[in-house]
Amino acid sequence: MTHDARLDSAATTSDSGFRITQTAHGTHRVELWDVMPVGWLGNFTRATSRHSLDIVRGVARRGQHARWVAEFEVSDVLHANVERVDFLALAREASVDWAIPALELRSFDLERSSDGEGALVLTVRARDRIGFLASLLEHLAGLVLFPEEIRIDTFRNEAHDVLSLSSVGGQSPAPEIEAALRASLTLCTRQRGSLFPST
Repeated sequence: MTHDARLDSAATTSDSGFRITQTAHGTHRVELWDVMPVGWLGNFTRATSRHSLDIVRGVARRGQHARWVAEFEVSDVLHANVERVDFLALAREASVDWAIPALELRSFDLERSSDGEGALVLTVRARDRIGFLASLLEHLAGLVLFPEEIRIDTFRNEAHDVLSLSSVGGQSPAPEIEAALRASLTLCTRQRGSLFPST
C-alpha cells in the first residue's frame, strides 16, 4: 500500500484537519495533518485502543516545525460509528485512563540511519493485537525517544513496524540511549520467549 502521494496531498489541503473514508474491504482510512505536540502518536494509539480500533497499517511523517501528515487504516472491532470519532482531538489530548498491555516482541532490529542525521531506525515484529503500538510508543517515550516517521503494516496477524526515532527536538539519540533501548527490547523479546515457549 503506497501512502506517500496521499500524504503529500493532504499536507497541502489546509493547515489542519482530518478525513475518514471507508475502504472497500470494511476498514476505515483516517488521514491527519496538523502541527502536533510531542508524544501525539502515543496519545493517538492509546485512544484508538480505548475505542477498540485496531491500526492495521499506516504511515506518519514529521515535517518542518512539528507539522505532521499521517494516514492510518483502522479496523473497528466493536462496529461502532467510526465516522463520529474526532481523531485529531485524540491525537492532541493525553489519554491515561486505559491500561497499556505489556510490550511483547517476536524480533527487532536496531540500527543508525544512513542519511547522516543519526536517527535510530527500529524494525519490530510482534503478534498483532489492540494496544501493541501504544505499548511500543510508551516504551520508547520512557527512554525519551519519539518517532520522526513510522510505517505500520500487518501480515497474517503479525505486526511489522518500522520507526525512525530521535530524541527531543529531533536530536540524534546518544549511544547510551541506543544501548539502553537495545537491552530493554531484548528483554521484551526474551520475556515473550519464556511466556510462549516453542513446541
